[in-house]
Amino acid sequence: MTSIKQLRQCGYKVRVLHTRKYKPVQKIGGVYKELSNLGGYTKIELTTPEQMTVVGEAFCSDKENFNRHIGNQIALGRALGQLDS
Repeated sequence: MTSIKQLRQCGYKVRVLHTRKYKPVQKIGGVYKELSNLGGYTKIELTTPEQMTVVGEAFCSDKENFNRHIGNQIALGRALGQLDS
């Protein structure tokens, strides 16, 4: 399995974006937003040394706990799959 670190060492540009959901929480001072542990989104943009750009995305359902490492693996695998085809 190729890692983000290995790709960067080989001259690739790797951009990672994680997005989390918020849930409203009622407290004494009013309603506040707190990060939800459920659901999320990871996007990896991979630019090759030849300036070809591909994007891989991974979505976490609202019934699953968000995990950055798993999201990275899935999104990176999808981006690398686009390079192979």
